[in-house]
Amino acid sequence: MRYEQIAASHSYDRVEAPAVWPAEASDSATTFMPTPSAPDMPAAAGGMLVASYAALIGAFALVTAGSARSIFAIAICLFFVAMFFAVPRLFLSVEPKQQRRVGLGEFMHGGIQTLTGHCSGGAALVQMMIVPVLLTFGVLLIGIAKAILL
Repeated sequence: MRYEQIAASHSYDRVEAPAVWPAEASDSATTFMPTPSAPDMPAAAGGMLVASYAALIGAFALVTAGSARSIFAIAICLFFVAMFFAVPRLFLSVEPKQQRRVGLGEFMHGGIQTLTGHCSGGAALVQMMIVPVLLTFGVLLIGIAKAILL
């Protein structure tokens, strides 16, 4: 390990630079390219996530829109959700273009490798979609309860 090489030398002038910094800087700017952030995630999963948050905003609008204050609050919420998706979209636009992105069928069959191990495609989608979908159902249930009780 690197810290063992440094500790074993007992003198910093004897430490080899590649042992501490193995990647040397290059003068050419063309060698630096960002790596793909999510090469094994299908674009359809992102679309489903956007649709679920759009449904959540729609549920808020359906249940609470009645006064200028609630419309203002929904507009602010819509702005934050739009930025929630716009910033990662900007980051994804600077990464190198891949040959072919994984399709939803391949993703569901093969799954995804995470830091904690392999995750099936269905489990990964559930982890992505559970919060906005359950929030949407909760808001709709509150709207139904409001309509029944008032």
